[in-house]
Amino acid sequence: MTGNYFLDALDASDREALITILRPVELADGDVLIEQGAVIATVHFPITARLSNVTASPDGSHLETAVIGKEGLSGLAPYMASAPCAWQVVCTVGGSALAATADELRALADRLPGLRHRLLALTHFYQAQSSQLALCNTFHRSTARLARWLLTTSDLTGMNGVRLTQEQIANALGVQRTSMVEAFAELKSNGLIRHTRSRMEIIDRAGLRRRACSCYDQLHAVALDLRILPRNP
Repeated sequence: MTGNYFLDALDASDREALITILRPVELADGDVLIEQGAVIATVHFPITARLSNVTASPDGSHLETAVIGKEGLSGLAPYMASAPCAWQVVCTVGGSALAATADELRALADRLPGLRHRLLALTHFYQAQSSQLALCNTFHRSTARLARWLLTTSDLTGMNGVRLTQEQIANALGVQRTSMVEAFAELKSNGLIRHTRSRMEIIDRAGLRRRACSCYDQLHAVALDLRILPRNP
């Protein structure tokens, strides 16, 4: 097994064909894998790395619109459409990944219907994630959004902790840093998380899930239905 949920859930023959075009890479915090407006040349399948889709406007404002971890791969929708990427893909938590050229992956998907079906299912999940986050960012409290974000990040990286500062998470969620400080203090005082200056760790997952907005449960259900995430035994 590779450690990437998407690859490991493929039929054995499809996975073996795909592995032949993959190469291991190490990604660092802040690496820009795809520029906004660029054509997809390389796709990455994270294993321990965490990637973000970040949409920027000309006035300099930006917002994280999707999280990519070991459930999938980067730049999927523009890759499928052979179109320029409408957002930037950035590595927000450094770690390992597997990489392939877009042309090689496209050639395999053209001749392997099972692989193409799984790519379409993942595209649907990412669209559902972006739509849900648009609602979440508009209507839900910072504390509930932070709880949702921490749980989702844990699901998609397979880890209970993340190496990011409060300021970085505030930027990802599009909230003021003061609001994020208050949200962290609230979750910490209730014994749900612990954090140092640059690391956040979930210590009570069930409690954190109760504090998260409904967006987490809705997206988690979609991911399980589509077999994007493995079901816990």
